[in-house]
Amino acid sequence: MSHYFIENHEVLTQDREIPLEIFGHRLGFLTNNGLFSCDKIDDASLILIQNMPPVKGAFLDLGCGYGVIGISLAKTNEIVLTQSDINSLALSYAQKNAARNGVIATLIHSDSFEKINGKFETITLNPPIHAGKDVMYRMYEDSAAHLTPDGAFYIVIQKKHGAESSIKKLKTIFKYVEIIYKKKSLFVVRSHA
Repeated sequence: MSHYFIENHEVLTQDREIPLEIFGHRLGFLTNNGLFSCDKIDDASLILIQNMPPVKGAFLDLGCGYGVIGISLAKTNEIVLTQSDINSLALSYAQKNAARNGVIATLIHSDSFEKINGKFETITLNPPIHAGKDVMYRMYEDSAAHLTPDGAFYIVIQKKHGAESSIKKLKTIFKYVEIIYKKKSLFVVRSHA
């Protein structure tokens, strides 16, 4: 089985657009086979977006896929958006979607923080569950190292995908870890120094 973090250009078919109305804005996202949640906006990503407090400053959409989280939040927040993903195909769609939705974004092809420098006020992540806990936990640790002193790291994760163990791990990395949303076994977690 091919996962969304593994590039496979052979699965490409015709582009399709997924509409999204959020925060009074009508957005559209191009997707294609081989991308995570290519047929509809992922419910977990939507819940993360809807439960984020207002943010500003340098913002990293880590593991951005085709760009839903960062682009949606850029429409109603004063952020300087950086989007990164290990999959160059996903990044190419994030770039198209930023342009289609009138959002300026810096895009970085990177395995976690391998090619990302600097600090961010906000980092968001819908963790790549199928990549395994070692990969996810490295992303948590690296996110902590790339936050400004008053920055915050947000994840969205389901209980069945290891929410409780992720929260336990986050508590070993961050001084404050709080659940800001919990419903139907889905958690949005904010961590900060």
